Amino acid sequence: FAVMGLPQEIKTDNGTGYQAQWSQDFLARWGVKHMAGIPGNSTGQAIIERTHQV
Repeated sequence: FAVMGLPQEIKTDNGTGYQAQWSQDFLARWGVKHMAGIPGNSTGQAIIERTHQV
């Protein structure tokens, strides 16, 4: 955040940490739109998984 600023939106999987109320409150407070992938749809998560590749 310090280098590139706040994102306009983020896309995550449906992990409990991303769906937790505190997480949603944090994103809302900073005006960041949260987009979650479709559960059980591996192709819907492809962009996220590709980014996480080592």
